[in-house]
Amino acid sequence: MLNRTLQTDAAALKDTPSQAGGDVLLVELTARQRKLPRQARSVALVEALKKAGRDILEQDGRGGLSVYRLADYSGVAISSIYEYFPTIEALVGAIFDDYRDEARQEGIASLASLPATATLLDGIERVLSCGLAALHRWMQIDSELSIKAAYHAELVRLDLVKAERFWSAMVIPALVERFSSEVLVRDREKAGFLAYQAVVAIPRALLLERPQYLVAPDTVRLLARMIHALLTTPDLETRR
Repeated sequence: MLNRTLQTDAAALKDTPSQAGGDVLLVELTARQRKLPRQARSVALVEALKKAGRDILEQDGRGGLSVYRLADYSGVAISSIYEYFPTIEALVGAIFDDYRDEARQEGIASLASLPATATLLDGIERVLSCGLAALHRWMQIDSELSIKAAYHAELVRLDLVKAERFWSAMVIPALVERFSSEVLVRDREKAGFLAYQAVVAIPRALLLERPQYLVAPDTVRLLARMIHALLTTPDLETRR
C-alpha cells in the first residue's frame, strides 16, 4: 500500500522506500505568500511587487530575479518584501497563480470572441491552443516551478491533497454552453467531466513528460478530435 505523505523539502516527485516497507510519496510544494494584504496600501504594495517580479521574469527569466533586483526595480525595501514574501520563490508562486487565473479568463474570452459560424471543434481548438501556449510560455519563464506546480496540481485533481485556492472548471462549461446544439451525448455531466479531465490532465502530462509536444503543430488537432468525440458521439442506447 502506498502511504502518501507531503514533504515540503523534497527535491522532486518521487517514490522512496519507507521504513515500514511501503512507499512514501515526496512532493515539493511551491512556496506560498506569507500573508494576504488587508489595507489598500498593502494591497498596492503587493501588486507592485508582483508587477515588478513579473516584468523581470518575462524579460530575463528566473535567473534574473533576485530580492536585490526586485527591491531596486520596484522601489520597495527588502524588509517590506519579506513581510509578504518570505522567499523569491513565494513571489514567483503568486505570479504564477495570477498567470493561471488569467489563462482561464482568456480561454473563456476567446470562446466568446468566436464568430457565429464557429463550430464546437473550433471552440475546442481555441481553448487548447490558449492552454498549451500558456504552459509552454510558463516553462520558458521558470521550468522548475512549472514542473513542481504540475505535480502538485495533479495531486489536487486526484483529491490526494487539498489546495489552498481551488480553480473551478470554468472553460468546459462555457464551451458546452457556447456550442450546446452540437453536444449530442445524453449524459452531459459525465461527458463534461471526462472532457475537463482530458483538458487539464493531458496537457500536464505533456509538460512533465513530452514538453516538445506542447508546440508540435498537430498536438492541438489530435487532442481536439478526442474531446470533440467525447461531446458529440451519441450514447449507445440512443443508437439502438
